[in-house]
Amino acid sequence: MQKTCLRCAHSASPNSDRPGNRSGQALIESCIVILLLCLICFGLLQISRLFAAQEIMDYAASRGARARTVGFNQFMVFKAVRVGTIPSAGLLLFPSIDGGPSAQQDVEEARIPLYLGAERHGNLSGILDYELWDDVEYSHQQTGFGDQVDFQVYQDIPFTFPLHQLYYAGDSLEIRGEASMEKHFPLYLQDLEL
Repeated sequence: MQKTCLRCAHSASPNSDRPGNRSGQALIESCIVILLLCLICFGLLQISRLFAAQEIMDYAASRGARARTVGFNQFMVFKAVRVGTIPSAGLLLFPSIDGGPSAQQDVEEARIPLYLGAERHGNLSGILDYELWDDVEYSHQQTGFGDQVDFQVYQDIPFTFPLHQLYYAGDSLEIRGEASMEKHFPLYLQDLEL
């Protein structure tokens, strides 16, 4: 009769101490960790982009509120809000430019005054046009005795990073900017003695 030790039989199995099995397991574990780190990084980048979009919407709301409180008409308020949302407006559709961000900045600096000075709505897209400008909406109301304007700007910000459905079900998120400002255009009119 031959007695076999279970421990000896286990250590003698052909797959137990192969170096290839351990390195294959480490490779799979590394891939899983890298995938999780990428998801976390993409999520953090998207969150930082949403925080930046929130600041842009607040800025656009303050531009719109200021335009409204100094007595500009609705068309000028519309243009002021759109110019305020340029950083979150996506790709520049018109004019098409080559040369990268510095060339785009030069074109924007030259065309924004033309855009703000346009007299008709039909002329606007021939001066400046961005991919996401049609998603920008705004509303305003006067509170109290008409001395204060509450202004809101809304925009659907699309998620651009891969696998965003893992941490948010939708493809975009509505970001709202708000600003309140006192009306002071009567002071300007008094200074002009009108």
